[in-house]
Amino acid sequence: MYTRAPWIVALIIALIAHQARSETLQESTQGAPLFHQYCASCHGEKGTGNGPMAAYLTVKPTDLTRIAARRDGTFPRVHLARIIAGEEEIPGHGTRTMPVWGERLQDDVIGSVSKPAVARGRIAFLVDYLEVLQSTAKKEFENIVIPGKGPRPGLGPQP
Repeated sequence: MYTRAPWIVALIIALIAHQARSETLQESTQGAPLFHQYCASCHGEKGTGNGPMAAYLTVKPTDLTRIAARRDGTFPRVHLARIIAGEEEIPGHGTRTMPVWGERLQDDVIGSVSKPAVARGRIAFLVDYLEVLQSTAKKEFENIVIPGKGPRPGLGPQP
């Protein structure tokens, strides 16, 4: 009677994990519309820095598809969130007369919902999207063969 219990528990855990993964995948797509609404005019639809406003700016917008590449493959989530929130100034954005996106991302929030919490969530969605943009760059890798014990390839079975 209890022999089936581990299978049922495993099935329930698998279903919960699948649901959590589905929610995570769904949430990671929330950044794209925010990016296109707030960032694409300068950084371009694909994040390469060639948006329609780029020609009118004194500092060329950054290619956001190469953030990790410029940092030896490391994606700086916390640093990017601070930049988007307006907690850290970056030279290309000039003074703080440039919109502080942490404030702009909560302008439409009404009711008793915490505006800063909504802004932090939206910033996290944007950072998720920027991380997805990193995968559009060509990945280079080194194919390494590690010698091991056993027959060498092509020699067939050894006695």
